[in-house]
Amino acid sequence: MQTGDTIAAISSAVGPAARMILRLGGPRAEEIARGLVDQMPAAGGASRARCGFHGLSFPIWIYFFAGPRSYSGEDLVEFHIPGSVVLAKMLLTELLSRGARLAEAGEFTARAYFNGRIDLTEAEGVAATIAAGSERELAAARQLLAGELARRLSPILDLLADTLALIEVGIDFSDEDVTFLSAQQTAERIARVVGELDRLLSESVRFERLAHEPRVVLVGRPNAGKSTLLNALAGRERAVVSPIAGTTRDVLSVELPLERGMVRLMDVAGIEEPSEGSSARESATTEQDRIDRLMREHALRAVESADVVLLVIEATDSRPPLELPRSAAWIVHTKTDLVESLTIEPSREIAVSARSGAGMKELAELIDRLAFGGDSKGSSLALNARHVSALEAARAALARAAAALEAGPELIAMDLREALDALGSITGQISPDDLLGRIFSAFCIGK
Repeated sequence: MQTGDTIAAISSAVGPAARMILRLGGPRAEEIARGLVDQMPAAGGASRARCGFHGLSFPIWIYFFAGPRSYSGEDLVEFHIPGSVVLAKMLLTELLSRGARLAEAGEFTARAYFNGRIDLTEAEGVAATIAAGSERELAAARQLLAGELARRLSPILDLLADTLALIEVGIDFSDEDVTFLSAQQTAERIARVVGELDRLLSESVRFERLAHEPRVVLVGRPNAGKSTLLNALAGRERAVVSPIAGTTRDVLSVELPLERGMVRLMDVAGIEEPSEGSSARESATTEQDRIDRLMREHALRAVESADVVLLVIEATDSRPPLELPRSAAWIVHTKTDLVESLTIEPSREIAVSARSGAGMKELAELIDRLAFGGDSKGSSLALNARHVSALEAARAALARAAAALEAGPELIAMDLREALDALGSITGQISPDDLLGRIFSAFCIGK
């Protein structure tokens, strides 16, 4: 990735839109922009202008941010033009012909990092914001972008760096009768850092989990109301509903948008325990036996691989709950409009009626909580695989340091330095070139 030259790219999604954005950044950004517009705004401002080249003239909004007080830390110009893909490509070609080069993937954000405008976690927040597919992913990405991880790490890094400094000073003065940090004090400091890292890991979630679409399976006996429940939650007729038991023959699914993300809601064929359908099977054909067996196998497979299992029971069904290969997370009593009263355990059961709508809002909230965990109003910090790997490496180095307390300060210092380097790599204080390349190559052009 070259630096010091002027780069340009289409910075908005390429497609039909009211407006499109082109970004121009680098030492010649202002000069190239002035050659294309009839009015250039002052630094930090925006103005209406007409952009023209090769006999073509069209209205635009132009924004000018002078370095170092810009997103990238360099002079930066944004052209907000009418939403024509052809026009955007023509303007980009003109910018390139006037001395700019096409930006590499993530190069604007990379320059922001190299120029000290953001740290690595904030850069990753930009990428995560672009890739966010749900409100929950977007909220987590915004925390990274706002520097929340760096803020949480700052006191940990300070404590670790101070401890390492005192130990290294003690090594320098080992011939003197001076103790800068006792073994007990060192152990206490290491324990504090370990405790903070453990808390950070336990209170955070993985971006991979946020991007995962949880699978929620509705399972129960035939005619328990699973299909009606699926349709009511989805807000459309996805499953065929009939009073005849066994209407659902295979696994049906629908994407269900909830407060913190999308879940895959699945309706499986009704499951009967062997004794329940024996008389029916005695008169069934061999082919029907095969179909019934396959339906049951598909249903049980879906149950075993689900993230959340909801056992659906008709309110008028007095039989013992259906036995499943795994425990259900919650029991849903359906068709409650058919009974005068129903006694349930609030800690693991909910009563609903798809026909009257009773309990349906509460059921959606319950599924959200079961699928994504915790309080839906909370906002936990999200870590990606790189963050987790670095935190775990630091944790392991600290464990070695704690075990080496009696072995001498040199070994402790080496382990503390390793922990400090691992944590520093998260924000980019210590980052090899190949690490930077991997991070910024995941960006799209123009960011």
